[in-house]
Amino acid sequence: MKYTKKESRAILEITTNSTKEDIEKRYDVILKKYRQMKMDGTLTKEAEEDFQKKTDAYRILMGYEVEEPKVPEKETYVDKAFVKAGIDKKKVDNFFHYYKYHILVTIVVIIIIASSVYSIVTKVKPDITIGVLGEVNVQATDIFKQKITKNIPEIKEVGLETVMLSDRINDPNSSMYIQKAMVLFAASDTDVFLLSKYIFDQYAYDGAFMAMDDVAKDLKIDTKSSDYLKLKVVEEWNQPQNPKEKRTVKSYRDSEPKLYGIDVTNSKFFKDVDILGPEKILAVRAEPKNLELILKLAKLFAD
Repeated sequence: MKYTKKESRAILEITTNSTKEDIEKRYDVILKKYRQMKMDGTLTKEAEEDFQKKTDAYRILMGYEVEEPKVPEKETYVDKAFVKAGIDKKKVDNFFHYYKYHILVTIVVIIIIASSVYSIVTKVKPDITIGVLGEVNVQATDIFKQKITKNIPEIKEVGLETVMLSDRINDPNSSMYIQKAMVLFAASDTDVFLLSKYIFDQYAYDGAFMAMDDVAKDLKIDTKSSDYLKLKVVEEWNQPQNPKEKRTVKSYRDSEPKLYGIDVTNSKFFKDVDILGPEKILAVRAEPKNLELILKLAKLFAD
């Protein structure tokens, strides 16, 4: 049995000021008495137990046994539940001790999966998705979306895809942004675009956008300031063998230049929403899905 140092001193009947030498002398007396009783045959069971008790106390005070007795743990409701369920709590504790890191990793993975599923389930599908490409002001995106939903009640949720691309800024991530832009034009649900002139020129000649002449006429949009956006879509290009040389036009799809974008830079809508600079060109995908909402959005941006 293990004792505290306080209990050990009481057993040996010594004070807190006793030195190790005093403890040794005291134990010598006890040991001699024990040996004498053993030799005389007068050693009883009680005396044997008393000697063992004093020996344990002596070893603790001398530092031969440094462990002090553990305070018995009170049985908790959890312990009782384990007993009632017929489960060995010690085995469960050992399992968690050896596999705690595996369990933690599993819990983290479950949380990540649950969060992803929750975001997918609770995610609201946008009524319309707008692509903003050029020198994008990301801080203005929330105001931009709020202003759209405020002015067009049919649009409850606006999806937004932004791509930072500019011929004036040398960005090391440009190649990545160019790939994202290609995906937006080729394989996304984005039907409406706000573009810089630099981006417009990159994709308009390849037929990425819908001609806006009839739309502008029907919506009574003044397009005089947008004449510079009239062009002929190219049917086929002459591809140079030298990558440093520019490609040239082999044939056009349009017989006459058409309006493939509307300049909305000076629109009232953008007076307090500077989401894109320095130019803002409105363009629509060549084969849009929700033309009714697109026309309302075009009218809002152009007025």
